[in-house]
Amino acid sequence: MNPLVFIPFIVLGIILGVLAFVLKRKHSEFPDFSVGYHNKKVMESKEKWNYANKVAGNICVIFAAALFVSCALLYCFKAMMAITFTVLFSLSVIAIACILILPIVLSKRKE
Repeated sequence: MNPLVFIPFIVLGIILGVLAFVLKRKHSEFPDFSVGYHNKKVMESKEKWNYANKVAGNICVIFAAALFVSCALLYCFKAMMAITFTVLFSLSVIAIACILILPIVLSKRKE
């Protein structure tokens, strides 16, 4: 199989890694919402803001690692093209859904 097929895995993994770094380490302090996880519910208090950014960053790290590991496994087992793109699409959809939903749900429990 052509190794270029795995470039989307690597690119998405790098994007999620950079996003994780920004959300966990470089998000703006509480009253300034210029950089970070934006949602009305998490921007209500400093605790929710910091917690949601930390959670979203952790989720990004998990999915970046999952993308790199799945890329390596698919390459080692010489997976078919259809399986490779199905895994990429599935991981992408699950990652986006988790990054958008979980920090909001978990920050509600912080109340």
